[in-house]
Amino acid sequence: MKKAIFISILTASVSLFASGTQAGTDITNSATLSYSAGGVAQPDVTSNTDSFKVDKKIDMVLVTNDSNQVDVTPGQQDRITNYEFKNEGNENQYFKFTVDNLANGKEADYNSNKDNDDVKNLEIKCQYTDADGNKKTAGWANEFTIQVKQDTNATCQVRADIKTDAEGGKDTDVMNVELTATAVTDSSGNTAEKESSSDTQDKVDVVLADGVSGDTLGSSSSGKGDTPKDGKEVARSGYKIVTPVLSVTKTSCVVSDPVNDTNNPKRIPGAIIRYMFDIKNTGTGNVSDLNITDTIDSNLLTDNTKSSAKKEENVDSCNCSAEPSSSISDDTTVNGQDVTIEHINVANGGKHTCVSIETEIK
Repeated sequence: MKKAIFISILTASVSLFASGTQAGTDITNSATLSYSAGGVAQPDVTSNTDSFKVDKKIDMVLVTNDSNQVDVTPGQQDRITNYEFKNEGNENQYFKFTVDNLANGKEADYNSNKDNDDVKNLEIKCQYTDADGNKKTAGWANEFTIQVKQDTNATCQVRADIKTDAEGGKDTDVMNVELTATAVTDSSGNTAEKESSSDTQDKVDVVLADGVSGDTLGSSSSGKGDTPKDGKEVARSGYKIVTPVLSVTKTSCVVSDPVNDTNNPKRIPGAIIRYMFDIKNTGTGNVSDLNITDTIDSNLLTDNTKSSAKKEENVDSCNCSAEPSSSISDDTTVNGQDVTIEHINVANGGKHTCVSIETEIK
């Protein structure tokens, strides 16, 4: 006698998220045996109902949206670096955000520019979706804890002040910073811990899954300094000082005198004296619209100032005996013994800008 047996399994229906079934969801199922004996259908046999709870997967990703250090100058305030965060776990989750300066020698996520200085007054701000689906903003602060809805992104910014020249901020300094998102149990900021014991069917265990493959932000699973499966995500960005470093040398030469004219002239009354300003920029930043103010000695006639001229982006040092090529008399103002020349550009890379004015000895 043959028996035909059919088994059907009934499972509970659950709502699905991109990050998977929500933690704490009860999964229940039972099996039913349907069979015939001797060609006669027999009563169904139903198994017991098995149930278990879906465990909690804590997973998140944090990346910088910057592709290079942000160019800054000494003394600037509230300079911004940008980040994106996503709660990829299977539950609404609390996260504590903190930001710190990196130690000397540490790199940002996008290049090998090593840190050699610090910024000041680091603060964070994040725009996120809370557990109720409301759009919210947290910050500015050095640290805060927020609950981020499952499967949602947050955009974060870090702002910082740059050291002044007097505080040591100098050209080419690199100041890298690290933003950290740590999974915590609640608003008090207690760090979330993974369950290290064996699986418990009717209990929600915690699994730390950050930094593993499958992240949906960025091109890699973790940034520099990040450790997979530790309940933390870090992203590093930074700042680089790009500023001019100027020096100026003033020289004088005699152009002509009333006796010798231009043939071997001397510095006698009535002689025309040319002052030459050799402005050199050894920094990485350019200068535009620089002004020069020179207080002329009282034995020189500023009201008889003959001319002013400039030559920008000169490779060689300025030569007082050779007048620069471009007249800038329209940019020259005389006020008593003060002569001001405006709208001078000084290129970086060690180039010289030559500016001259001519006056007469009384």
